[in-house]
Amino acid sequence: MYKILLIDDEEIIIEGLKKLVPWEEIECEVVGVAEDGEEGLELAHELKPDIIISDIQMPKLSGLEMIKRIKEKSKDTKFIILTGYREFEYAREAVTLGVTQFLLKPTNLEDIKNAILEAINILDDERTKVKDIENLRKKLYKFNALSDVEEDENDNEDDKVRFLTGQAIKYIKENFSSKLDLQTVADHLYISSWYLCKILKKEVGNSFIELLNEVRIQEAKNLLTTTNYKVYEITEMVGYSDTPYFSKTFKKHVGITPNQYRNKKWDNKQKG
Repeated sequence: MYKILLIDDEEIIIEGLKKLVPWEEIECEVVGVAEDGEEGLELAHELKPDIIISDIQMPKLSGLEMIKRIKEKSKDTKFIILTGYREFEYAREAVTLGVTQFLLKPTNLEDIKNAILEAINILDDERTKVKDIENLRKKLYKFNALSDVEEDENDNEDDKVRFLTGQAIKYIKENFSSKLDLQTVADHLYISSWYLCKILKKEVGNSFIELLNEVRIQEAKNLLTTTNYKVYEITEMVGYSDTPYFSKTFKKHVGITPNQYRNKKWDNKQKG
């Protein structure tokens, strides 16, 4: 169940949302309600909701200021604004804060339900992406161990597979910046590309391309934070020939674009 926090200084709005939205049908549960921004901030930190539906103009702390403070500690929470204020500046700031939907009162039930479903879809996509990347990185730790494996005199098939996988990983890590493909690595190991695919799948559980991309992205992250090379230069340095494809791949693995990653790391250094 997705946890929902409702924040509005109008009791009739809170009660209407609690009673009219088919929460169970969309696998959601209202875990708390607040009547002002300060109370909303406290409950958000305590309950860690997946989605917050909030007004803008509220006592003590505005909805937008509250969102800013929540996002400082919780990057995953999604926000839906439900307000009677039509000022463009509010909408623009909401967009800047990454608010999922900006709904104007009075709003029909279907629009509210669709806004919640959109927020859920975004959450699911982000969490799936993070899980996939975490799984791949766990396997990379295994690669590091495998790449250090020395050839065993034992003629056991499992030992051979582990050794060949380790050598393949080692070769990828040493040559990722060149135009590297499956056949090149297979030729280096004097085995068929089919057999290389098979042993990588058995030992690592991922394809050659997935492994190569992860090694390249790790080096790109290093270059983005330790050098002043432009993104298109780093693209070539880590083995990609197409900058848009590199940026897309980087975002898939890291969750943000190369420039956003560089700026974020730079901001953290400045704060530090």
